[in-house]
Amino acid sequence: MNRLPWPLVFQVVGVVAALWMILHTWQIWLLAFTALIVAAAILPAARFAEHYRIPRGATVLLVYLGVAGVLALMGRLLWPALTEQWTQFMEQLPKLIENVQRLMGRFDLLLWRWGASLPTPKPEDLQGLATTLLANTLQVTAGVFGFMLGLLAIVVIAAYLVIEAEHIGAQSLRFVPRAYRPRVAALAEPILWRIGGYVRGQILSSICVGAVLAVGMALLGVRYALLIGALAAVLNVVPFVGSLLAAVLGILSALGESLGLAIGTAVLFWGTNALEGKLLAPQFVGRATGLHPLAVLVALLAGAHLAGLIGALVAVPFLAAAWEIIRTLYLDDRPSAAGDERI
Repeated sequence: MNRLPWPLVFQVVGVVAALWMILHTWQIWLLAFTALIVAAAILPAARFAEHYRIPRGATVLLVYLGVAGVLALMGRLLWPALTEQWTQFMEQLPKLIENVQRLMGRFDLLLWRWGASLPTPKPEDLQGLATTLLANTLQVTAGVFGFMLGLLAIVVIAAYLVIEAEHIGAQSLRFVPRAYRPRVAALAEPILWRIGGYVRGQILSSICVGAVLAVGMALLGVRYALLIGALAAVLNVVPFVGSLLAAVLGILSALGESLGLAIGTAVLFWGTNALEGKLLAPQFVGRATGLHPLAVLVALLAGAHLAGLIGALVAVPFLAAAWEIIRTLYLDDRPSAAGDERI
C-alpha cells in the first residue's frame, strides 16, 4: 500500500487556505496596495532629502502638508465658483439633455430612411452610472465612515512604508528561499519605480489637461468651463475614463448654446487628448508602466467593476507591477527599471 505524499498534501492545503483568506480579505489587501502606491510615489523624494540629512518622517510630513495646503488653497480660491457652476449645471442638465435629444432626433429622422437610429442619452443613465460607481466604491470601504477610516489607514501605512522601506524589505527577504533572494531584491526597485513613476506622471499630466481645457473652453465661451476643467483634472487621474466623461459634459454644455460651439468644444477635447498622448504622457509618464493602452483599458474596466473608483485607481499600477514580475522572472535574464516591452 502506497503512503500518501503528506508534504505535497500539506502544501496544497496551505495554498488553498491562503487563497481562501485572500479572497475573503481582499478589501484589506486593496487598501494596503493603495498605501504602497502612495509610498512608491513619495519614496524618491524621501531618499533625495535623506542625502541632505533630512529624516524621512519629516519629508513625508512635508509632502502631506504640501498636498493639504494645495487642496486648501484650491478650495478657497475655486470652491465658491465650482459650487455655483455645479448647482447651475445640475439645474440645467435636463434641459441640456433635452436639447441633445432634439438635435439627435433630427439626425435620427435622416437615418430612419436607411433603417438606422441613434440612441439618445437620458438623465437616468448618467445618474445610474454614477450611482453604480459610487456603490462599488463604498462596498469596498463599508460605507462613508469606512471610506474615511480607510483613507486614514492609507496615509498612516504609506508613511510607515516610506520611513521603514529598507528595514521592511530586509525583513521580507527572510521569507524568501536563499537562492532566490538576490533576484527578488533586485526586482523590488523596478516595481517601485514603475508604480511611483506612473502616479507622479499621471498627476502632472492631469493638472496640465485640466488647465488647458478650462482655459480653452473659457476662450470659446463654453459655460461651466472652470467646473468641467477641474473635473477633467480630477477624473483624468484614471486614464481614458476621465477624459471621456469630461468631454461628454463639455460637449453637452456647449450644445445648449449652439451646434457650432459644440463642434469647437469637441475639437478642443480632441486636440487636448492629442497633446496628452503625444507630449504630456511621454514626457511625464514615459515608459513607467510598459503596458499597452488596451491592457490599461481592460484593467480599468475590471478594477472599476470590482471596487469602483478605488479599483480603477489601483488597477493600472497593480497590472504594471505584475507585468514587471512576469517579465523579469520569466521573459528576461536580468531585471530592468525601464524596459521597453509592452503587453
